[in-house]
Amino acid sequence: MKTFDEQVKEYRNTASSISLLSSNTDSYFSEVYGISGSGGEEPFMDIYINGKIYTGEYLTNSKVGEGNKFINRYPLFLFIDQQRVGDTTILRSLDLNVIPPDQRGQVLARIFNQFFQLIKENQYNLPNSQQPLRLPLSSLGTLLGGTGYSYALTGFKKTYLRGIKVVDYKDWCKIPYLSESMIQGLPINSIYSDYRSKLNP
Repeated sequence: MKTFDEQVKEYRNTASSISLLSSNTDSYFSEVYGISGSGGEEPFMDIYINGKIYTGEYLTNSKVGEGNKFINRYPLFLFIDQQRVGDTTILRSLDLNVIPPDQRGQVLARIFNQFFQLIKENQYNLPNSQQPLRLPLSSLGTLLGGTGYSYALTGFKKTYLRGIKVVDYKDWCKIPYLSESMIQGLPINSIYSDYRSKLNP
């Protein structure tokens, strides 16, 4: 398996321009991981594993303006852990859609390269025998400092998630070029600008 940076470079060379690559990536993710998509090679086993990336519909009844500047209706998220709040299970995650492409690549590169050997082993194991990346919330600052990751930390109510798909490790390198999202409430460029204004020192 190649490093994340090597995979990104190889993928970058599949198109003549960034705009074409972004368009190709959007089409691919829609076809494979979209609402009507068939899903990747790894099936969702109704369990969330630390350090894996998932996507699916978020059918929350919350509305923009009720303390929410925006709502991601089809999030692409890196799962960290879950906690029980009353009768609700919250999936604490990094919402990758709200991270600007450059920082998104940095975040994924650091995680992928830090856990390279484990990801390599997981890729060749059955889903029910794969290991979590051991990426606790308390260690994110050390690993992801300077990327602004804390802006993307959020919690999704498990009961509102539907049609979950696991994003294959081989497709992580495409994520920095993904531009489509189903975020309501704010233009994506406004969200990116807000993110960049809060980059960690």
